[in-house]
Amino acid sequence: MAATATAAAPSGATTRQFGIELQLGRIAPPVDGETIARLREAVLTHGFVVLRDQRFTDAELRALGRQFGTIDDRVIKYSSVGPVEIKDATLWHHHSNCDGALDDLIVYYTPAVPGPSEGTIEFFDSTAWLAALTPADREWASQRKARHDYRSVAHAGIPPIANPEWQPMITRRDVDGLVQQAFYLGDHAVEIEGVDDVRNPSPATPFGRIRKLAEDPKLHYVHEARPHDLILWDLRMLAHRSRPWASRTLRVIHEVIIRRVS
Repeated sequence: MAATATAAAPSGATTRQFGIELQLGRIAPPVDGETIARLREAVLTHGFVVLRDQRFTDAELRALGRQFGTIDDRVIKYSSVGPVEIKDATLWHHHSNCDGALDDLIVYYTPAVPGPSEGTIEFFDSTAWLAALTPADREWASQRKARHDYRSVAHAGIPPIANPEWQPMITRRDVDGLVQQAFYLGDHAVEIEGVDDVRNPSPATPFGRIRKLAEDPKLHYVHEARPHDLILWDLRMLAHRSRPWASRTLRVIHEVIIRRVS
């Protein structure tokens, strides 16, 4: 089937197009190998891929996830009401399962959303954020680790681990020779080596300059969620957060975590 692609957002600090929407019609596992290869390449290249008007059972979501790699073999289901306000410019988060593991991708399905412009998701390009640094600040960041506490972003019924390990501030992935690097930071980063105040660093320090760079609007993209959207996104190379909405209607989410992309 012929397919078209629609740009989701302008480029950030790098030359890659951040996000892409593909028009493939409805898909259902087992998806043919050519389509899986195209989706895999698209998410690794652009950070996230949107497919509209899909229909998936839990078993089909797990089966689709397995076509991309090793999965956390469960469908995580939850409903949420939007936050009351947008937090500051670096309070996104990375890991939906909140167990401290550096997972690769997520298959995210929204059977129901409150309405237009409600229940939307903001994606943040952590790869372009890193690429925007000066050589000196990049070298500083490459020498640092952060400790992450996931209680602020844990979903109901999915408790974070106690005493998570320190993780490098910059995460690196090599898939078939495609080497990618990004900041691994967010609302869950509570301690950083060499930083006295993670929330309010001095603007004259390396981390203060890094935080300031995150305010660049080219690094953000707000996805206008619709019922039955299927989104495949990169848990390592970008971060995300919910956007506020006025309605008390719930957004319903079903998701599968891909531990390692193959």
